[in-house]
Amino acid sequence: MTKLRLQGSLEKRHGDALIPCGGYGSHRRLQKVSDCAAWSGTGRLTENRDCRRKIVFLKRADTHRISGVSVTIRQYEPRDFAAIYKLDQACFPAGIAYSKMMLRYYLAQRGAECLIAMDEGKIAGFLISEENPPLGHIITLDVAQPHRRQGVGTVLLAENEAHMVFRGVRTILLETATTNEAGIAFWERHGYRREAVLKNYYPDRLDAFEMRKLLGATSRSKM
Repeated sequence: MTKLRLQGSLEKRHGDALIPCGGYGSHRRLQKVSDCAAWSGTGRLTENRDCRRKIVFLKRADTHRISGVSVTIRQYEPRDFAAIYKLDQACFPAGIAYSKMMLRYYLAQRGAECLIAMDEGKIAGFLISEENPPLGHIITLDVAQPHRRQGVGTVLLAENEAHMVFRGVRTILLETATTNEAGIAFWERHGYRREAVLKNYYPDRLDAFEMRKLLGATSRSKM
């Protein structure tokens, strides 16, 4: 997986990520703990979602059949928080997984979207992204161990890209470690291309690839 840190806006991404654990998710965290501590957060998630979002996608739940399993994609709800926090802790080691405060911070950002993949009443994965059209950025893509390599990540990404296109995003960015072969293969399979090498991007002087995808009017990741 790939963990990313947030410096404050989509235009200030460079030099702000964390080391990946495994898989192909994309994960961002704060550049400074004080940035998160300064955020009050109370009531803001619901307020932002109501204000910024076209209602077309807010309540819809789409069911996709992948590898013989029906997965439903829906929007995040506050009752999901404990489950996605637990999943993030399982996907990433201590120090890289989000704290509860950081996860709430990202969910509450203006322009953030969190999509949930459900399988038989359980969360199989989730994706959080941020957008400031025409730019979008993948914040995290987490898939539960039993559902990996079954297309859950692909379905989440495809749905998120469709939403971004609808809202005017034309370019999506993400960062992933140069050693994350599985992650690089996943992103390239879905149309993301290596744009630059970011030196010493992660702890222990690990470099990262900045990856980018240009979205067309009908862009959608391959299912």
